[in-house]
Amino acid sequence: MTLSVACRTAAPVAPDAVQVARTPAATEWEKQLDAIRFSPAGPAQQQGFVRIQQELEPAVQKDPANAHLHYLLGRVYYYLIRDAEAGREFDRALSLAPDVAEYHYLKAHYLRTAGDVRGAIAELTRTTELAPLTAKYHAVLGETLMSEDPDKARSALTQALAVEPDSALAAGHLGLLLLEQGKDAEALQWLARATPEEPRDPMTQYNIGQAFQNQGDHPRALAHFQSAAMAMPEDWRTLAKLVQEHAALKQFPERDAARARLLKLNDEGKVDSPFFVREQFQEGTEKVMVAEYFKLEGDWAVRYVFHMEPARPDGTSHEWRLSLGSYEFTNSARPPGSKERLFHFDAYESDNSHLTFAFFDGEPSYEDTRALAVAVLRGKVKPVSGTRFTRE
Repeated sequence: MTLSVACRTAAPVAPDAVQVARTPAATEWEKQLDAIRFSPAGPAQQQGFVRIQQELEPAVQKDPANAHLHYLLGRVYYYLIRDAEAGREFDRALSLAPDVAEYHYLKAHYLRTAGDVRGAIAELTRTTELAPLTAKYHAVLGETLMSEDPDKARSALTQALAVEPDSALAAGHLGLLLLEQGKDAEALQWLARATPEEPRDPMTQYNIGQAFQNQGDHPRALAHFQSAAMAMPEDWRTLAKLVQEHAALKQFPERDAARARLLKLNDEGKVDSPFFVREQFQEGTEKVMVAEYFKLEGDWAVRYVFHMEPARPDGTSHEWRLSLGSYEFTNSARPPGSKERLFHFDAYESDNSHLTFAFFDGEPSYEDTRALAVAVLRGKVKPVSGTRFTRE
């Protein structure tokens, strides 16, 4: 996934928590920078960053020994994805003021973005040494350690919560760490303390939403997916999650609005898949995942595929599917003069044996197709034909 500015908006601690000289002008630049970095991504945000950059550059030239000006300029370059210049300014700030935790903290974010995880861990470790009572530093250290050393990650996150028991940032990452370790019950207790505002990272919000979706907690899942979507408005997978969760909550106007945005992204060439998962639901013992295809393409064109994975008493599963299709060979057999495309609703086993349950002149709605799928699953609809064939 392309790294967006939203992923770079590392939040420094409050200015009065850092013992460093600030001129009134620097304080004002910092205030403006904090306001811009969490504004909606787009041209206005970029223009704001560029304006501050153009004001800071001559200020740094005029006062090159001012560590905080170098730090602020480094932040601006970082948010503008000018990484080499950002790293240079962070290094200059630290050479002038090596014991300012905030400077190490932002340099750690820069290093992590550049792929230097070990360097980031070293910088974050230094922040916790310089400011041991700042929970955010421990929390971000724990987050960064998750992929490198889970035990140390848990220790850092636990320390963050010891310093600040209400830290949603630390709770969210601790919950995700425990989830990866298969400790679902404990994980969900911590994830419930995360909020749509914290952790700020949109992919972390997405992962928390996924955890709640898997547990069937759709209100919480939706809140976290909405947070992710605000920061990543053109991420089609997140939009698909909004479609799913609005459907689960029977919020159909909102579902349709999210789907319309997703279709627009596909029309603009911003979706790298021929389908998206439109809905997930449970029907009896069947776990149902519905794929909607954007286009009817090829000889075996389908619009919806309902994938089923029922649980068996012995713990195994048996996968099969229902689909709404409009195959070329079926349409070629239509009577002369037919204007509507012919659709058919079929069930397929893994060996491609199939049963046909219905034919439609023209494409039925999703609601009608879903209702038919549920009726088939409940055994209320009998097939009209059945065959076994091999696709070539």
